[in-house]
Amino acid sequence: MGDPVEASLFVSWAHDDRAEKEALMARLAFGALSGVRLSWWEDSDLLLGADWHAEIQNRLAACDYGLLLVSPSFLASSYIRDVELPSLLGPGRGRGRALPVMLKKVPLDGSFDLRGLAARQIFTGAGGRAFTQTARSGRERFAVDLTGQIRSRVLRDAA
Repeated sequence: MGDPVEASLFVSWAHDDRAEKEALMARLAFGALSGVRLSWWEDSDLLLGADWHAEIQNRLAACDYGLLLVSPSFLASSYIRDVELPSLLGPGRGRGRALPVMLKKVPLDGSFDLRGLAARQIFTGAGGRAFTQTARSGRERFAVDLTGQIRSRVLRDAA
């Protein structure tokens, strides 16, 4: 097999969801994937004293994909709505390559403003469950399936 396809992910998440984000990210076995090499950045990686807004802007501009951890708090965040989503859903590098994941249950019945995500396929686990709705024993499967979907998308886009 040739060199792996490299791709970078910008992880977009609401700070109210820190524990759930960490639980999911800890289960994503990006290093075990065949044919792709994935790296990710999230605002938790900001260094003390950094110009956080400028760094986020730089990372948004440079990423290949946005991994969007969707939850009610995610959709309510003005920074995500006004800065991150327009960068990740519009045209250009890394844009239009949003990978939305249902971290916490959000009704898809029109009662929530999905901020442009309504037209996107949102990853859910078995039975349409969000990560947090998945029984602890099923969270590994959720993560494995998500990792496989990300791998498939990256390889398809690289073809």
